[in-house]
Amino acid sequence: MATFPTIYAGQRITSALLTSMLPIAAFKAANTDRTATTTLADDPDLSVQIAANATYRVVFYLHYAATNVARFKTAWTVPSGTTGNRAAVGPDQGVVLSSTSSGGQGRWGVHNFVTACTYGTRDSSSNQCFAQEEATIFTTAAGTLAIQWAQVTSDASVARLAAGSSMHVQRLA
Repeated sequence: MATFPTIYAGQRITSALLTSMLPIAAFKAANTDRTATTTLADDPDLSVQIAANATYRVVFYLHYAATNVARFKTAWTVPSGTTGNRAAVGPDQGVVLSSTSSGGQGRWGVHNFVTACTYGTRDSSSNQCFAQEEATIFTTAAGTLAIQWAQVTSDASVARLAAGSSMHVQRLA
């Protein structure tokens, strides 16, 4: 059960206090493509500002595509001093599915925010795979929360974080 910031009798109700209780959702309305880069970078759409001294529940739903040469990796940007670990669920890093397959082996790891998680893919830069990453995070400073991503191996083919990917952030305390 979610808990929210306590409101005390006689306390001034401000828009900032009320806003801090609302869930935040961000989504990709269009694909973002990256080529020939292994440098993790924040996604331009799946990024939000979060408060200091707070607890958040965060879930990323990632629709991605990359060739079996380039593959796909992620990490998180979090404010300095943030603690917690993220869980990563998706195709195992060694899996390359055929364009007609949606099965295969998976990964079910728990990692630090900055640890690069490599996902398996399909044999196409346009047939998508799915990964989910989630965490409960504890902040000490305000700042940016974002998913970072890049190719595992630099390749001229496209790695894509696709339209329909989303992030969901709920402040718990």
